[in-house]
Amino acid sequence: NNVNHVGHQNPKVADAVAKQVRILNSNTRYLHPNVALLAKRLLRTFPEKLSVVFFVNSGSEANDLAIRLARAHSKHGSKDVITVERAYHGHTQNVIQISPYKFLGKGGGGKS
Repeated sequence: NNVNHVGHQNPKVADAVAKQVRILNSNTRYLHPNVALLAKRLLRTFPEKLSVVFFVNSGSEANDLAIRLARAHSKHGSKDVITVERAYHGHTQNVIQISPYKFLGKGGGGKS
């Protein structure tokens, strides 16, 4: 986990989280009306060409989906990805393959 920025067991944060958890639907597999409402609100802030919202479970999943969408959109069928040295993208197979710290490390698919 990342470093806490508001202090361990901060009462204001704990109360806010507890309040949100009582009304939150955290699984979009089963569509809740608030998920659709959020998607519509988000779409109003997007440029017109961006007309779809994907809700995902994690950064790894978001990066994996972004790669798949980019590859599907590629007019040349390219599988190439540009990334920065020591980048971290998550722990799915697709993102490990583009994360130098994993791919190029011991046990990775690149140079060891």
